[in-house]
Amino acid sequence: MKTKFYIRLISSIFLFMILFLKTAKAQTNTFPTTGSAGIGTTTPNAYSILEMISTTKGLLVPRMNKNQRDAIAVTPPTGLLIYQTNNTPGFYYYDGGAWTAVTPKAKGWSLTGNTGTSPATNFIGTTDAQPMVFKVNNQKAGYLDYINANTSLGYQALNSSTGYANTATGYQSLLSNTTGNNNTATGIFALHYNSIGVYNTATGSNALGNNTNGTNNTANGYRALVTNTTGYYNTATGAYALENNIDGIGNTANGISALRSNTNGSNNTAAGANTLFYNTIGYSNVAIGSNALFNNITGHNLVAIGDSALYNQNGGDDYYPNTAVGSKALYSNLTGSDNTASGSKALYNNLNGNDNTASGYYALGTNFDGNVNTAFGVAALNFNTNGAGNTAIGYNANANNGNYNSSSAFGISSLITASDQVRIGNTSTASIGGYQSWTTLPSDKRVKKNIKENVPGLAFINKLKPVTYTIDISAIDKIIQRPVIKDKDGKLIQPSQQELDSRKVKEQIVFTGFLAQDVEAAATSLNYDFSGVDKPKNDKDLYGIRYSDFVMPLVKAVQELSKQNDSLNLKMSQFDNLKIENEELKSRLNLIEQKLGITTQIKNSSTIMLSTASLQQNIPNPFSNTTTINYSLPQKYSSAKIIVIDELGNTIKIFNLSGTGKGTINFSSPFRVGASYQYSLLVDGKLIDTKQMVLAK
Repeated sequence: MKTKFYIRLISSIFLFMILFLKTAKAQTNTFPTTGSAGIGTTTPNAYSILEMISTTKGLLVPRMNKNQRDAIAVTPPTGLLIYQTNNTPGFYYYDGGAWTAVTPKAKGWSLTGNTGTSPATNFIGTTDAQPMVFKVNNQKAGYLDYINANTSLGYQALNSSTGYANTATGYQSLLSNTTGNNNTATGIFALHYNSIGVYNTATGSNALGNNTNGTNNTANGYRALVTNTTGYYNTATGAYALENNIDGIGNTANGISALRSNTNGSNNTAAGANTLFYNTIGYSNVAIGSNALFNNITGHNLVAIGDSALYNQNGGDDYYPNTAVGSKALYSNLTGSDNTASGSKALYNNLNGNDNTASGYYALGTNFDGNVNTAFGVAALNFNTNGAGNTAIGYNANANNGNYNSSSAFGISSLITASDQVRIGNTSTASIGGYQSWTTLPSDKRVKKNIKENVPGLAFINKLKPVTYTIDISAIDKIIQRPVIKDKDGKLIQPSQQELDSRKVKEQIVFTGFLAQDVEAAATSLNYDFSGVDKPKNDKDLYGIRYSDFVMPLVKAVQELSKQNDSLNLKMSQFDNLKIENEELKSRLNLIEQKLGITTQIKNSSTIMLSTASLQQNIPNPFSNTTTINYSLPQKYSSAKIIVIDELGNTIKIFNLSGTGKGTINFSSPFRVGASYQYSLLVDGKLIDTKQMVLAK
């Protein structure tokens, strides 16, 4: 339309110039033989009808208002051009049916930049619902889709997709996608082969590059999850993370080369460079820290937290879970199971040991095959190698041999020196105690066999040699060969000044006790197998004494002394009674002699014997309220009575007795439960017997 307008404009000008030239008096323009006319030039272009040249003037067309324009003719010639001065001024031309305004051509976007644009009106794109496509080498290189919400930028990105809600940025990202949806790919070849996989996110060169059907995967980093095809619910962050995963599911890898070798393993979590690096089919593992579970291949249910934790673990079909928290914790473990290590280098050298628990730097650090050990504290049980069932709690609570079993050490620097042993405290310990006496188990008669009342008393006690002494701690260390510990740099940890001061104080204390070797010799001399001497179990163990075991021979000695004392008292009592009886006989004999007038004195008299008198134990004993006491009296006597006294020696009750032979009395306690009483039978002032009775609780 506009082209026709300009042709008509030129034609009109040409006709105007012919008329002008016919009437002009001064001619500056010529018509060469070429048929071309020129204004301002004598050599008009041969291909033009009219050429006008000027650097100071322009072409001026007729100017008129709208009314004048409309009055030109009923039907103006088509192409007639004027400039209208009112009612929307501007150039107008007659198009054959009406006057039409000449609209200025809109300014286009320049390939070298644009100015004066307005974001409200200037844009590149479409005004309808059709996708916008960019191409390079006639291949799709950008795609903005309104209907399916797909977005791509990059050569052949989302090239074949018919899916929806996909975003691809990078060379051939999501190249093969067909019906997959809700995928996001950023980076060259990201999700390159994905076809129907959905809800995947790949960021980085080759990330999820081979995924075809896998869903709900997230890969961030160069070649992250690059081999994955059908695996799903995987998350990989870091270059090479989960690089070789094929169809493993539910894996999380954060860090360069984390879970790099995994193919089919599932539900693994790896955070840190090279974590679970060689894992292929192992499952349900957790590794956090550089090189954690580095060599694991098939192991499962493992937890490793810390640099190189469980570094050499490789698993096995019969493998059970280990937990390692700390740099190089369980570093060397191969097939050991059910171990828990917390702390740098805890269970560092463990290979095959099972069911061990170590907490603290280098705790159980040299354990190889030992089982069921528990160590809490820096370097606790770090000397143990193959020993089993040991427990150590405290800084450097340890053993001086690696093969002890079932022993325990409690307290800083406490030391096990043999199997089946418990040690509390160290050479600097000043006091061990509690608010209740120590209970020795078992002491139940039902479980004791071969019971013999053969404990020596005075014979053993008289051989003991109580002494005072001081302790030579250096001599102790020389005998037990206390293990040394090293710091993280491999340097020996020297005793602190406080520890050295405590040792000096301990060496100045004067103790009272026995020498174990002397006690052993005393017992041996009596052929007495005395349990109070704790003999050394090896050349790095010390003699010890169980002072509580001295109670038994001491009790026996007291019993022997008591028996001797009772015998002596009985003899003294009999002697006193004989003296009294003798005096009474003498007095009576004198009285008879006086009445009879007999002056002959009886030189010899026999003592009245009361051997038929006896006292029985009360029934019941202990008793609740009332108890029965049985007794026997001789045929001849003057007086008899039973006296009851309490624990303090106070007389509670006196029963005056009569008759001969057997008799019975009943006693009721007037006091509290748990009271203890003694009751005695006296005949003619002579003590026959004494018994004890107890009021039950």
